Order: sequence, then C-alpha cells, then structure tokens
Amino acid sequence: MKLATLPLMCLLPGWALAQTITRQVVLQTEADFAAQVAAQGSRDGFVAFSAPEGVVFEEGNAINAPALWQSRPAATDAPLAWVPAWADVAQSDDMAYTTGTWTRGPRTAPLATGQYVTVWHKQNSGDWKFAVNMTIEHGQVSTPAAPAATASPAADVFHPLLPAAQALPITAPNSVLLTLERKFIAAELKAPAKAYQEYLSAEGRLYRPGQLALTGNVAQVVSENPGFAYLFVPTTVRVAAAGDLGFVIGTLRRPSPVVGQAEETGSYLRIWRREAVAGWRLALEMLNVAPSVVAPEAAEPAAKK
Repeated sequence: MKLATLPLMCLLPGWALAQTITRQVVLQTEADFAAQVAAQGSRDGFVAFSAPEGVVFEEGNAINAPALWQSRPAATDAPLAWVPAWADVAQSDDMAYTTGTWTRGPRTAPLATGQYVTVWHKQNSGDWKFAVNMTIEHGQVSTPAAPAATASPAADVFHPLLPAAQALPITAPNSVLLTLERKFIAAELKAPAKAYQEYLSAEGRLYRPGQLALTGNVAQVVSENPGFAYLFVPTTVRVAAAGDLGFVIGTLRRPSPVVGQAEETGSYLRIWRREAVAGWRLALEMLNVAPSVVAPEAAEPAAKK
C-alpha cells in the first residue's frame, strides 16, 4: 500500500495521521543520509546519521558504527547509493525501519548490489538516527542503481497492509520480545520449516546472502524448506514504547552439511511486529554471513609420501 497523498491524509484519524507524518520524516531522513554519503563519502554520512550505539556488520560481525567509520579515511570508497522500497513505523513514533536495494560503484556499471535494512530510533533531541544497519550482497550485479533523490522520497515506498495491534505499552517490553525470540529459536532448531510457518507474517520478508529478497507468498513457500537449522543467540533486543514493533540482533551458527567444510557463522537481524489479528509475527529476517573459510587440509588432500 502506498503512502497516503496529502488530500487523503486529511481524512485519517489523529494517530494514523501522526504515524504517516512520522513515516515521511523517517524517509526524508534516509534520503538526507543517502545524499550526504553521495556528496561526502560513506565515512561522513554514516558517522552523521548513526546513533552513538548504532551497529553495522562486517563479515558477519556486529561493530559499533561510529567507531568503525571514524577510523576510516574520508571519501575513498566507491560511490554508494540505495533506495527504500518498504518502511514501517511504530505507533509510538519512536522506532521505524526501512529496507530496499543498495548499489556500489558507477550507476552504469555497479560493482556490487544487494539488500539493506536500517532500523531507526528517535533520539532525545528529536532527530532520527539509525540503531542498526545491515546489508547482504546478491550473487549477480544488476545494472540499474538507486534512482536520483526526488522531492517526495516517500512517494513509492510501501508499508504493511495488515493493521498493527492497538498501541499497548508493555511492562518490561524487551523481556516480552526476548521470550518470544527464544521460543522461535527453540522451535527453529527443532523443526525449521514448522517454526517459520508458525511465526512468519503473511507479509514477511526474508533476506539471504546471494539471493533476491523473498517476500509475501514467496517467503512463505521458501520457508517451508529452509534446509538445516541455525543456532541463533540473541544479543540485543529493543521494543518501541507502543509495544507493536521491535528488533533483535544476535549471532548465528550452522554446521556445514558437507564434510570437511567450515561451518556457517555470522549475525542476524529480526524485526517483529504485533499484528491486530495474528499477534506478534516475524516481519523481517536478514542473515549476514561471514565469508566461508575452509581449512587447508580440508580444501586439499595431503600429498602421499
């Protein structure tokens, strides 16, 4: 569903109007973020728009974003651009997330492309800064890059059709989501397909390295055959004040099904949304996997004496 146009916004109830306006503010913030990266380079852009505790991921590891980018030289990286395709905002207007496609390199011949997810958190100052920024890369580079910024960055960005549950502040909300997350982890470890079928939203989005985004019915079908189970360990949990949106980040590990190959390790991000009918559902999951490293003796058999 596209964002409401200005005439339609006048017909929205107060809370919905406030949420729509907040979504536009978040998307404008992301457009400003992308514009600064394009003009001044990734270092200055990421430092400017990261929360003090903001997290990014490299080779499967979670790293403090300001510390990482401040340690890097300015404006030496290949051009980076991105465009959001989906965004959602908590009813308390303190948490949001955006997701879409990124490209690195010239628009006519990008060097790499993939998907990104950015979780935004409203600061005490009223500014929006990112709390989490995670990306994955596709296996094949596509030629089109992110389009140039427009006067209305929210014009072509979609949001959930399924209504969220009524805002209901929860006592110890982080604990509530952590309990849910642990139930999902236990179910996924025991029976991956059944776990995703039970917890994944009908509008759920799954992001896997080397693959295009899996959404809606496609995500539901793919989740029925996820392969070997992962061992997930949550490290950070945060829930919006309205108790309708939250995220979890943590580490992942999965033994290789091939004897002699290294196990799969990395980090994950899950966004949970409390829907009006279905309750808490997995709205989005992204796996950021470390490069595979195979021991030399496993890669090449030892020479016979």
